[in-house]
Amino acid sequence: MFEIRVICDADDTGPVTAALDAAFRIGAVRQYPARTPGRARLYVTADHQPDPVGRPAAVWPSPDTAYAGAPVLTDELTWVAETAAATAAGSGPADRTFCLRRAAALDRIALLDDTLHVSSDTPEVATEAARHLLALDRNADGRSAGTVPPHTLDAARDPRGYVRQEYAAWRRRVSA
Repeated sequence: MFEIRVICDADDTGPVTAALDAAFRIGAVRQYPARTPGRARLYVTADHQPDPVGRPAAVWPSPDTAYAGAPVLTDELTWVAETAAATAAGSGPADRTFCLRRAAALDRIALLDDTLHVSSDTPEVATEAARHLLALDRNADGRSAGTVPPHTLDAARDPRGYVRQEYAAWRRRVSA
């Protein structure tokens, strides 16, 4: 067991707590103001999450399986950009479908970069988008379209695998 202290923007305490909860078994989070205005100090007692006993690790769909039948990447990126612009124009917050499709598009770009041996930060950006989707799904009371709930250790260990699972499940629903 160990103690974690985090200093972050006061607006980021929710996502930071969700990330800690995904990575560790945590106790109650204690929050105090930081010396810098607009920042907060979080203290939490944590422990390593045990590997699930008697349950095999999740087997995520391969990228080929997850993205089979998906729109061409340029069309998907166009949809993401247009939806982001509409959201920024005040037509409402981004929904889960937007977050899922954005994370999947970034995952596909990262996979393409790997294939072409391009050095970029796309894998990190794709992972962060996947973590955002995980946090969104956790805040939705663990509702998940796929087979592995968002609060499991498997999803926290491989958020991009979780995105592939969710995207494949979403494609099956919209194609039906």
